[in-house]
Amino acid sequence: MIYVVMGVTGGSLDNLEWPVRAYRDIRLAEQHVTNAIEYANAIEVQHLKDNKKPLGTNPYDPRMQMDYTGTSYFIMEVEFDESTL
Repeated sequence: MIYVVMGVTGGSLDNLEWPVRAYRDIRLAEQHVTNAIEYANAIEVQHLKDNKKPLGTNPYDPRMQMDYTGTSYFIMEVEFDESTL
C-alpha cells in the first residue's frame, strides 16, 4: 500500500483535487497532511485579512490552489504493484 497526500479546494460543484506526494509510511503521509494544512491555513488567514487572492507558495504543496473554500488535504490509500520494480 502507498499513501498519496491529496490537496482539495472548491465546493460541491467546482471541486478540484490534485496529488501532492506519495509515501510508503502512513505516518509520514499524516505528518505531511498536518504540515500542509497548517501552512495553507496561514495563507488563508492572510488572504481573509487582506481580502485578496492568496499569495505565497506552500512548501508542502508547491502547486497549491485555493478558492473561497480554502484548501485542505487528505490521504488516499492506493495498492502498489511491487512486480513492476
